[in-house]
Amino acid sequence: MQAAMAEDLIVGLGECRIAQYPIQGISAHALGSCIAVVAWDWKLRFGALIHVMLPDSSIDPARALAKPYVFADSAMPALFQALEAQGCARKRLRWCLAGGASMMIDSSHFEIGKRNHLALKKIFWKLGVFIDQEDVGGTESRSVRLDLETGRID
Repeated sequence: MQAAMAEDLIVGLGECRIAQYPIQGISAHALGSCIAVVAWDWKLRFGALIHVMLPDSSIDPARALAKPYVFADSAMPALFQALEAQGCARKRLRWCLAGGASMMIDSSHFEIGKRNHLALKKIFWKLGVFIDQEDVGGTESRSVRLDLETGRID
């Protein structure tokens, strides 16, 4: 995946960044078991990227209220609300998921990457939203970048 440009917004753990072209892009780095959810409205050239750390906010509801993008189940409603507030239309949004790796040698007990991926897939399925691109799983961390002009994801 491509390195971030100087004009890129960088998304940290449990954060969300939303921007419109002429900002060049939005990037997240070192996605181990975390998953980046990328959204792009092709007409407005408007995009968002969230860095989801955990699948379920029931383990810490207070944290989910303070930082909704940490958890998949609180991140997605917050993201849809933020995108719609900017004029993005659900029918124009293109979606990508990246990350969700198994970073530990014996991670069969926790499987956070798999659980994050499954939680997000269920949320998208319930909303009737199609994921256009996925690069998830495996054993290596990833970085991801959304080009806000073209919608290209590297």
